[in-house]
Amino acid sequence: MGYIKSFKLSRNIVVLICVILLAFFLRVWNVTSVPPSLYWDEVSQGYNAYAILTTGYDEHHTYLPITNFVAFGDNKAPVNIYLTVMSLLLFGKTTFAIRFPSLFFGTLTILLTYFLTRELFWQHKRREILSLLTAGLLAISPWHIQLSRAAFEANIATFFTILAFVLFFVAKRKNPWLYILSVVSFVIAFYAFTAHRVFIPLIVLSLVIIWWKELFLKKKQIIVALIVGIILMLPMFFYLLNPDSRIRFTEVNIFSDPGVVQQSNTWLAEDHNSLIGKVFDNRRVGYTLLYLKHYFDFFNPQYLFFTGDVDTRFSSQYSGELWLWELPFIVIGFYIVIKMKSKITLFILLWFLLAPVAAATARETPHALRSETYIPIYEIVIAFGLLTAVLFLWKKKIILYCVATVVLLLALFEAVYFLHGYYSDFPRNYSYDWQYGYSQAIVKAQKLQNNYDSVVFTDFYGRAYMYYLWYGNIAPATYWKEGNPTADVFGLYGVTKVGKWQFRGGNIEQASDSGRNVLYVASPQQLKPDLRVIDQVNFVNGDPAFLLAVKK
Repeated sequence: MGYIKSFKLSRNIVVLICVILLAFFLRVWNVTSVPPSLYWDEVSQGYNAYAILTTGYDEHHTYLPITNFVAFGDNKAPVNIYLTVMSLLLFGKTTFAIRFPSLFFGTLTILLTYFLTRELFWQHKRREILSLLTAGLLAISPWHIQLSRAAFEANIATFFTILAFVLFFVAKRKNPWLYILSVVSFVIAFYAFTAHRVFIPLIVLSLVIIWWKELFLKKKQIIVALIVGIILMLPMFFYLLNPDSRIRFTEVNIFSDPGVVQQSNTWLAEDHNSLIGKVFDNRRVGYTLLYLKHYFDFFNPQYLFFTGDVDTRFSSQYSGELWLWELPFIVIGFYIVIKMKSKITLFILLWFLLAPVAAATARETPHALRSETYIPIYEIVIAFGLLTAVLFLWKKKIILYCVATVVLLLALFEAVYFLHGYYSDFPRNYSYDWQYGYSQAIVKAQKLQNNYDSVVFTDFYGRAYMYYLWYGNIAPATYWKEGNPTADVFGLYGVTKVGKWQFRGGNIEQASDSGRNVLYVASPQQLKPDLRVIDQVNFVNGDPAFLLAVKK
């Protein structure tokens, strides 16, 4: 019996290792080319990490920022940037180094989800199969694969959130001192991504409410964990009191949309400012309805199973965020979970309902990145549904084989279609959205720059200065001396000059260029008849992206 038990344990470990290796392969293979290039937030994180590594200061000459990196004025979360510092140490100043933390922690999230499922269903007699199924489903999730292949802060936050859950449930079952590490992980997740500043407090409160009796019995450990958490949160608490911390939120949230107020005033006028009009037509009702619309966008079947996010940075456009074949198992899984009527049921439902709360405040919904915390809970529920369906049909072999054949054929078709589309067609079709061509254009211009008085580089595609700092290998000290970062009325930073390089988003030519020998690097839209093209860089599909030109 002991031998058989050992064999089963070894077999499960082998399966788990295979799942993790598959997951890592799907996330690391050709990661420097798919997505086709670094988008501007990735470059910003990479350069700030490089500045920290080489000088200890960030782009804006702030020493070792704790709560935020000002960056473009969007105040980037610090966790992924510091992880990128370590990645740069390992892999050098490369695209792979920037993307490695996300793919690495994305892969580890699958391992943690396996352990979380075991802890959630510790008393379930098939917990091992259920845990392996969940890990396997997350490994092949198109949603998670795509978000693990670029330097997305949300991916790091999801890892630390799942780690915090695992530690919490192990602490509850075995070692209460692990509550301290759970709190530390929750704090790191809070620091790691803006949307988690809403989700983490809500889910922690949910855990406390659900298991308050168990927590009360471990007062000593909980008090220590609380003290540790408060100390770690102090810098963030003071930062959040600063209006600068809300710049990004102000930029993207629905509550700053004046259209709602204007519509409300119009309706009130049409109702002659009646009492009923003041109750139902006021802006608070308007914003509430708008928020609810955005919230329920995240449950849109078209988004979940067919098209995915419309933003090509967060979706391949070749599948939904979930596989279509998973749909019936989601229904079955939720039915079984709800039927359990346990504290775990309440936790799963609250996690599911709270995941899009923060993301729903944004103007762009549904948003696959801001709701990434959703992904593991979907896979847990799908695994439950799949296991339940197989067990139900186990003695009805003919029906089981027919259902399994249909599901497997659909799954195979979806997988091949997605893999071909994402790894082959996606870079060609969507390189524009990933700011492809900056690296090649900057290298070409640098080779020629000594022949000209100045280089005027297009800012048509956005954030050109940051690409120049990264691909041009500009030392932070040089940038601090020669750059001219300026903030607009919204607190967002731009740079129009670094040394002899200038960055222009409108007209590529200006009167100040008269009498000077200038090398222009323009977008096709900016090219003027008096400019002669001497070289060019194309998007992956062959369309012109950057044109190197001089005066005729």
